[in-house]
Amino acid sequence: MIESYLHIRAMTLRVGTMTIENDKITDIANRCASVRTLMTARSITRLYDQALKNAGITGTQFSLLVAIGSYNFNSISELGDALNIEKSTLSRNLKPLIEAGLIEREKANISRAITHRLTPAGQEKLEAAYPLWQAAQARVEEELSQDDLQAGYRFMSRLRQAADG
Repeated sequence: MIESYLHIRAMTLRVGTMTIENDKITDIANRCASVRTLMTARSITRLYDQALKNAGITGTQFSLLVAIGSYNFNSISELGDALNIEKSTLSRNLKPLIEAGLIEREKANISRAITHRLTPAGQEKLEAAYPLWQAAQARVEEELSQDDLQAGYRFMSRLRQAADG
């Protein structure tokens, strides 16, 4: 479906007085890692967001709760680096979790850095969301073999490395 959509959309575009030729559009549609990655990310995000809706959180919020609950990051920058999220985007995504009482901010002992930790309500939210996440994960795993899934994870890691230089 992705490929057919991209081929159908490959036509000459006019932007002001500039014309982008069909062969250039086709080249982009056939080769652009960004287009294909974004399309896949949107589909996967939609799946997990829908699954976690009954827990009252999004896939992004779930990921943040899992990350904060699984490791004691020394700063918001360290958390952002681990998740490959810019600091401003991370702060914006953490705000509703703080307001909902799912995480709380703490001052790091050694510096002025701010860290976050799960509250008891955050732990309960993860507990409630876990079976919903399991169902979404099972749906993905049913469609792909374990070998394909692991190969996909390795590929995504290499793609991130290529993008980060």
